[in-house]
Amino acid sequence: MVGSELAVRRVRFDWDAVDPTDWHHELPEFGAGANAVSLLMPHAEPFVIDAVAQYASTPATQAWIGQERAHHGAHARFNRRLITTSRTARMLDRVAKEVFGALRRRSPEFALAFAAAFEIVAFCSARWAEAGLRRFFGGANPEAATIFLWHLAEEIEHKGLVHDVMAAVPTASRRYHGAVLAACVVLLGFTALGGVLLFATSGRSALNPLRWIRLVGWGFSFAFVVLPVVGQSMTSGFHPNDLVDPPWMAAWLREFDPATNTISRWDQAGLTPPSASALDAAA
Repeated sequence: MVGSELAVRRVRFDWDAVDPTDWHHELPEFGAGANAVSLLMPHAEPFVIDAVAQYASTPATQAWIGQERAHHGAHARFNRRLITTSRTARMLDRVAKEVFGALRRRSPEFALAFAAAFEIVAFCSARWAEAGLRRFFGGANPEAATIFLWHLAEEIEHKGLVHDVMAAVPTASRRYHGAVLAACVVLLGFTALGGVLLFATSGRSALNPLRWIRLVGWGFSFAFVVLPVVGQSMTSGFHPNDLVDPPWMAAWLREFDPATNTISRWDQAGLTPPSASALDAAA
């Protein structure tokens, strides 16, 4: 299990510098997909926190909860500005609330298994994003990019914790296969549908067919990253800590300054971002 040294970083953001509806001029289709993810988080994060908190209260778990609450707060503040200017975002926020309201009516064991599956999908998202880091975040608003990259980087850091909590609850482990299916439908389905709707209503850029082709291509490339790992997670003896971490994000987290609650801009950190990858070329 992740040790109790897991850091809780409450990163400070300059919200006045971020236009949530237009933070990626070069790839507005990517920004729309990321915004769909952000709209889901203030509903998903409390659900997984509550699911885990029912079964564990170790120092490591409390640190994990601190990280997830920090993610929740950042996305909630980002989303408040987004939904004031986008009717589509307001609709998607209501849908996300209804979806997780329905999930809360399931058993606590299912909720814990769902949380474990959620963490696997989140880890895969971080792996996919780092592989295309230059492509996806080059030219993006640095504050907005930091919100998403910081969240993803911490998903790498604590990737095995919820799995360990679930493994100690046999009745939850037995529900994992069904929970994986539910998590993929909810997380991937909402992101795909939400990203398409947000981009379709984003303005003139949505009239460019090349952007739609690129958006669909990213969906397939993401599926090729997620589905094999999700399948592996359902096999006997699997543990998330056996997965290879993408290196850049973990190193970037070490540049967090607790005195100021700031972290280096990803493109100006004392690190070399990953080179253009096969995912970049495909995109």
